[in-house]
Amino acid sequence: MIDIRNLKDLVEFQPGGKVRKRVFITDKIEMELVCYEPGTNTVEHHHLGQDEIFMIMEGTGTITIGGEPVRVGPGSLVFAPADIKHGIEPDKEGRMVMVFVKAPGRASRPGRAAKAADAKAEAKAAADAAVRP
Repeated sequence: MIDIRNLKDLVEFQPGGKVRKRVFITDKIEMELVCYEPGTNTVEHHHLGQDEIFMIMEGTGTITIGGEPVRVGPGSLVFAPADIKHGIEPDKEGRMVMVFVKAPGRASRPGRAAKAADAKAEAKAAADAAVRP
């Protein structure tokens, strides 16, 4: 079954905060969209056993991976290997929109199967609602 999403339709901002939206969650991958308001960020963290790829859709900022900062902008792709700390810092004066993909997916990690099933049901319900007139 083909499941098509338009990322631009998912972009949403919350004054003073960031908005995360699940795009696809499967046993093998996770994909989410994150919309940052000025002054928000994602603190350095790591994912045990999960590689992660970031794609910047709009805005500019810095992604730090393993202590090494890299400037990013629209079209930038950045790879963060599993178990390595990384963080995202959008520029203070503007918004930033990015998509990230992590693999393996949550269901492949211990203790995450139930959360992955809930996320999959939630994503399907959202997609079904978007199709209805």
